[in-house]
Amino acid sequence: MTKKKKNYNEKAPYLVKKPRIKNDRPMCPKCSKCLNKDFCNHRRNLKLMNKCPECHSCSDKEHCDKFYITEQYSVTIVVGVDEETGEKIRKKFTGATQNEAIYKSEQFKKDNPGGLKSKPNKDKISPMTIEGITLEYMKRKNNDGTNNDNTYRTYTEILNRVKRNSGPWFNETIDKVRRKDVEDFLTYEREKGYAQNTLKKDYQLLKQAFGIAKERKYISEDYFSGYYGIKMPQSIVKGEKVKAFNKEDFKKLLKYLYSTEFKYSHRDEYLIAIHCGLRIGEVLALKKQDVDLEKGILHVKRTTTLDKQGHTILGDRTKTPSGERDIVLTELTQPVLEHAIKNMKPNQDDLLFCNNKGNVLTDSALNSCLKRICQFIGIEDNAHNHKLRHSYSTNSYSAGIDYKVMEATMGHSDIRMTIDTYTDLPIETQQKELKKYTDSVKMLMGDSINEYIKEENSLNP
Repeated sequence: MTKKKKNYNEKAPYLVKKPRIKNDRPMCPKCSKCLNKDFCNHRRNLKLMNKCPECHSCSDKEHCDKFYITEQYSVTIVVGVDEETGEKIRKKFTGATQNEAIYKSEQFKKDNPGGLKSKPNKDKISPMTIEGITLEYMKRKNNDGTNNDNTYRTYTEILNRVKRNSGPWFNETIDKVRRKDVEDFLTYEREKGYAQNTLKKDYQLLKQAFGIAKERKYISEDYFSGYYGIKMPQSIVKGEKVKAFNKEDFKKLLKYLYSTEFKYSHRDEYLIAIHCGLRIGEVLALKKQDVDLEKGILHVKRTTTLDKQGHTILGDRTKTPSGERDIVLTELTQPVLEHAIKNMKPNQDDLLFCNNKGNVLTDSALNSCLKRICQFIGIEDNAHNHKLRHSYSTNSYSAGIDYKVMEATMGHSDIRMTIDTYTDLPIETQQKELKKYTDSVKMLMGDSINEYIKEENSLNP
């Protein structure tokens, strides 16, 4: 008796990984022991994480903090023949069990008795959907140089998040999207506990799409305009302001960086960030020719950035136009730069700092190292690269440096950004400044106020 041949190909169970919406778990044990986090941009690039052999094959769904892990089965069947090419058209069906996948394939054949005559175009996106409008706008801005590849990648991540969290309405043409669909989506993200910055980005993407659609007459009503337009949701999670290292921790960090017992990498990079107020990306993009030791000037001309795939590359400009600046070297910064030049590793871009292969260093590599340093010397506060820049601004303010000098050194176009965002107000500075007020009142009141203070002190010893 001959065995009946199957008209489909079965595939052994395989793992399916979908990104977790909320990071509410500690780092998984496998990732915590990984020594190659640069591969996946320090676990920020989920696509690259899934390509990592260790991560791709991991089935520990109980401890995975980045993915929901499920097991799936699939079958592939022939569903027709392409009339133009004569090639067989195959389609894959998946299910939680093998029987479920087979059932779906049999149901498809019943619904399509004549079979398919041409291959479905999965990549075709209607230009009148939110996704189509946004992609066209992103590509135009990227092609004309308004936005770089890093900005394009960021927009893509925002678009993918909105697509992932929305319902079927996202794939409809924008004229069929109801106001309630958009409002329910924003409410869903808010209740999920997204940070304000995330809610702002998703809101602005939708608002932009509707604005373009109204301008092109795809829709008659823009839900986001006017007095009754949809407003940006407010996060239920309280945002934490980035702060500088406190005085004792900063002193402890500096002392270790200058110590002969220092055993980690990137000492020069951290000292330049601390004493010049540079962003880490600006530090890592410095070239030998940017340092003019004779004139005592450091030229900041560019920063590191990310390409469309999320890989760190050398940019051709600073983060903002005002970021391109010249910084005067001091007796603190000149020796550090001299040491950096003397110990440069060979690389084709003539970078002051690079990895052993001569490639651009990543922000995450320095961030991880700084955390290890702070943990080693007993700094409990959450350490990251940007705290160095905040510390420079705060210490400059406390030292009484002129605001315009702070603004120019930090590379801001508005002093309010320097003061409001990057500068903390230490208690010692408040005490020092408020003493000026106290002294002025004492001078105004003369002996009478001193006698009152003495009398109060004697009554309340």
